[in-house]
Amino acid sequence: MSTRTHYVSDFLAPRAEFALFREQPELVYLDSAASYQVPDAVLQRFVSYYQQQHANAHRGSYPLAQRATALLEGARTEIAAWIGAGADEVVFTSGATQSFNMLAQGLQLDWQAGDEIVLSRAEHHANLLPWQRLAEQHQLKLRWLDLDPVRGTLTDAWTDVIGPRCKLVAVTLASNVTGQRLPVRAICQRAHAVGAVCVVDAAQAVASVAIDVAALECDALTFSAHKMYGVTGCGVLYLRQSLQARLAPTLLGGGMVTTVTSSTSEWQTNLHRFEAGTPNTAAIVTCQAAMQWLEQQRQAGLKDYLQQLAQELRQQLTKRPWLTLLPQSDDGLALVSFYSEAVHAFDLATFLAEAGIAVRAGSHCAQPLLRDWGHEAVVRVSFAAYNTRLDSMRLCEALDEAYHLFVNPD
Repeated sequence: MSTRTHYVSDFLAPRAEFALFREQPELVYLDSAASYQVPDAVLQRFVSYYQQQHANAHRGSYPLAQRATALLEGARTEIAAWIGAGADEVVFTSGATQSFNMLAQGLQLDWQAGDEIVLSRAEHHANLLPWQRLAEQHQLKLRWLDLDPVRGTLTDAWTDVIGPRCKLVAVTLASNVTGQRLPVRAICQRAHAVGAVCVVDAAQAVASVAIDVAALECDALTFSAHKMYGVTGCGVLYLRQSLQARLAPTLLGGGMVTTVTSSTSEWQTNLHRFEAGTPNTAAIVTCQAAMQWLEQQRQAGLKDYLQQLAQELRQQLTKRPWLTLLPQSDDGLALVSFYSEAVHAFDLATFLAEAGIAVRAGSHCAQPLLRDWGHEAVVRVSFAAYNTRLDSMRLCEALDEAYHLFVNPD
């Protein structure tokens, strides 16, 4: 095993910008699809907020509280513009999971028994379980956009699934298992053609794909800051203006009301009615810093670099016939998933962990997709700005050792 204590990146954003790799230079972190590491500049924004600017936003009239409010609203404006939205169309949540639950619990769509919700097989459980419960409550039918197990793309007949009884379509922009991108704009257009609402999960794609809600033509879209070099605790929920009036607040409390009596209350008329309680301003302004940092890396060529890393790894893994790769097209995310008929995914991941290589094994909160393809667990490798070709080399070397240990000990 290599004894190097420094990695040289072919990309302009070196590992040295991340404290984790300064402290653990031998660590090969290939699980960014689950949660990204946080660069120094972004983490410092989190610290500086608490050291110098912290107060309860939207609450106090004193200068510190006014400054906190201005920082939060400034972050809202900039993040909204980054995804092609207006500041009056972005709600802050604790993460994409809360966003989906808010939508499933609050959307007033006049549900009738037999109405349909359409999901893709690629959905993360966060964009499935809330709709499952809603379907049970209103006797709705869930229908599925299937993915071809050979190509990884939607099957040719997907448009037929979105029919006249469909009232809502909820789809991911990219699979967190394969990295395959879905034709979300076409899906939204088809949904609108039958009068349905279209909700998009951009959590997996946000760090890799430039988001433009107008171009996607979606009604709602959400992602989490920790999926784009930010900290946990901040989610971004885009709500098209026409959808806002059809969404009832599901979290009630301070900050979302104008008048409260002992028997009645009046809610705010702006988006603050969806943001009850003390906002996580630190995570929100840190999300803004992560967005700025990420955009700088994109301008320096991050997307092409990561796609090249992923393509090179796929080429290397195809040379190892004891491994089978899940399908993905060329425009997919920098993510590679594979499995072995001879070695369980969890055993492979455990072996790699002992070699200092962090990957993810399991269903990746996407059991319907894997079971539809006949799998219970796969190994997932996902790249980010701090990864290098040496990381891929270390992974391949460790996989070769696993082969000689588990498959061909002779």
